[in-house]
Amino acid sequence: MARKLDGLPKQEREKIHTDLLALSVIYNERYGHAFDLKDTEDRIPSHLLCYFHQRLSYYRNA
Repeated sequence: MARKLDGLPKQEREKIHTDLLALSVIYNERYGHAFDLKDTEDRIPSHLLCYFHQRLSYYRNA
């Protein structure tokens, strides 16, 4: 069974994955779970780090 994300271009999948990582960081911050932001940033492609920080800022202010 194919998933809908499989058909997307690699760039779009990376962007979605980056957004989900930002959401997971915010979830962990809000509920007081331990996490390592540096480790999370290492998992993100370098060309999407700015986008990741924008999403973190957006979700923190939401």
